Amino acid sequence: MVAKREGLKINTVQGDMTKPFPFENETFDIIFNPVSNVYVEDLENIYKEASRVLKKGGLLMVGFMNPWIYMYDADIVWDKPDEELLLKFSIPFNSKELEDEEKITINPEYGYEFSHTLETQIRGQLKNGLAMIDFYESCDKRNRLSRYGNDYIATLCIKL
Repeated sequence: MVAKREGLKINTVQGDMTKPFPFENETFDIIFNPVSNVYVEDLENIYKEASRVLKKGGLLMVGFMNPWIYMYDADIVWDKPDEELLLKFSIPFNSKELEDEEKITINPEYGYEFSHTLETQIRGQLKNGLAMIDFYESCDKRNRLSRYGNDYIATLCIKL
């Protein structure tokens, strides 16, 4: 609707963040990656490929979950508001490994989730030729953990 109103043509391409991106080098002025990297176990390809396909001076906007929220049992956080919150998991959180160890059960409707350390998230961008120029935190008031701290982080980087 907005593209039509603004007279913009949008082409969509379905891809896989864990594989090489299907675009030529230095194709884009901006890449926006919302909080989707929680579904990717290894982030290295995302940042390497984003840097490759960004033009010099291009922007990468990345949103991700603050890793500390994965230290708590999501079922208790979201579905059992009267139960006490207790630390349960270490960071980085890997639901695939925890399911293999029979410590949790994953609902296929939601998929596997992976927290990543702040070093993996932020340094992953910096070591691929991107410089951070802005940083933002926010919270989802529906998440009772947000009473204790911000649960979302966003970075804005420029390709050098």
